[in-house]
Amino acid sequence: MNATPPCHTITLETGPFVTDGTTSILEAALAQGVPVPFSCQRGACGSCRAVVVDGRYERIAPPADGSYQAASDELLMCQCRAASNLTLRFPHWCAPEEPIPLRRARVASRLPLAPDVTQLIVELQDGEDYGYLPGQHAQLVLVGGARRNFSIANAPGAAGPVRLEFHIRRMPGGAFTDGILPSLRPGDTLTLDGAQGGCTWPAEMPAGIDHLVLLATSTGYAGVAPILMAALQSRALKTVTLYWGGRTPDDCYAGQMLDALQGKGDGFQWHAVLSQAGNDDGQPRRHVQDAAVAAGHDWPRSLVYACGNPAMVSAARAQLLAAGLPQDRYRAEAFHPAAGGAVGSPPQREAHPWERISPRYTLAGILDARRRSMQAVEEIAALMRPGMTTREAIAVADDHLRRMGASNNWHPTYVRFGPDTQSPPVQRTDYDRKLQEHDIFVLDIGPVWDGHEGDYGDTFVLGADADRERCAEAAREVFRRSRLAWLEGLTGAALYDRASEYARELGCELVREIPGHRVSDFPHALYGKHLLAQADFVPADGIWVLEIQVRDAQRPIGAFYEDVLLR
Repeated sequence: MNATPPCHTITLETGPFVTDGTTSILEAALAQGVPVPFSCQRGACGSCRAVVVDGRYERIAPPADGSYQAASDELLMCQCRAASNLTLRFPHWCAPEEPIPLRRARVASRLPLAPDVTQLIVELQDGEDYGYLPGQHAQLVLVGGARRNFSIANAPGAAGPVRLEFHIRRMPGGAFTDGILPSLRPGDTLTLDGAQGGCTWPAEMPAGIDHLVLLATSTGYAGVAPILMAALQSRALKTVTLYWGGRTPDDCYAGQMLDALQGKGDGFQWHAVLSQAGNDDGQPRRHVQDAAVAAGHDWPRSLVYACGNPAMVSAARAQLLAAGLPQDRYRAEAFHPAAGGAVGSPPQREAHPWERISPRYTLAGILDARRRSMQAVEEIAALMRPGMTTREAIAVADDHLRRMGASNNWHPTYVRFGPDTQSPPVQRTDYDRKLQEHDIFVLDIGPVWDGHEGDYGDTFVLGADADRERCAEAAREVFRRSRLAWLEGLTGAALYDRASEYARELGCELVREIPGHRVSDFPHALYGKHLLAQADFVPADGIWVLEIQVRDAQRPIGAFYEDVLLR
């Protein structure tokens, strides 16, 4: 008689599932519909790593060259099977919450706060608590399914359990700010999704923090205002300081209220940092992060929240970490204008099944991940040195991504030197190949930033070589032309046919093994590993990566460029 395979229980923070130990832990989880982080499923990216709290496991196969190196207390679920009951946890990932039903809200008031800022207060019709945390935002769901994110400017319960306050800056031509907001009247109804965002006030202040510094530009104040109020109410900090950036004093529309709070003492101060003439200290234009650094805060014992334009959020992080702020003490949310949101634009089409996203996905999150990935590629390229091996270059790149704040890579970091630039990632890389004094190289990264997937790649040339430069520019040009074709309404499949034509026109051959793919909140693999080159529909904005790899028709060199398709 055949022995019955043993049954092992795998316990996660979201609950248990079972396995007989004959398949990988990842396969068992996916077969039972258990949400877990994963991506490549071949042990290369590290996305499915888990800390082993208790229990025994076995590797299915020895690690291969280029495999992700798990820590001593970790396993890769795709490469291991259970040998006993196991308890695992994922420090780098949280399972998506169940979708929250949409809520209906009634407009209570609409008032001007500044020349281009409107205060909108809504009241939830069902009378139930919205259940949000200081620092979170709400999504307004427009007709046709388009969504707009707005920070909730009032602290929970401050205006009653059913009222939400928004500070909305006018975007010229904006479908909501120009097309809907000006006509709203008390009693009109709006549709809201549940509260979202992880840039929130902690339930318990971490040890070693005595000071809170808040940075805001324009209506970014709405994002930090509830955190400010929560901090003052908690009395857990020695000082609370707000730097609010704007063009003129009118842009700091809550100035009188902040002056009154400052007058009460309790360690609170605020500073208007103005970009136009009339700056309060008479100095040339400054930014909020410049003012904060110049003030000489005790950065090792500070907690910082930044909310506003992406340039400020990025620059502030770099400057404050350089000034001594611990990396885990910087929390931020960047504001991005909604894409394709002009007045009169057609309603958004219903999403294709291949384009599923979770409630945590935001276009702002993808745009921020894109910006940080592009910056990372430029910075990593500057670290490449002749004589460095591919293996060393990948280690340098991954270390730099961790220093920049990436939680993990959803796909392995790819670096290809010289002749290897012709080959797609699915082909073996020569990890011992060395970068030459005059050479061409490709960088392709897939970091996860604040829960959203970044994916960006480009080609670089050392020395002066016209063919290498031409090949690198050809990959970028094919991408540019293909993106324009997408804007004209091409399907994903037709897009790659068109890209192949463009490559030939530029003296290259398109590498069709690189087919484009999804991105989303991590992991998009939970929704399927669909390929852009197989999409028989027009891809949506902000969730597909167009990958272009070309081989030169004459010389053994290649080039690569990829970016998110954005309107």
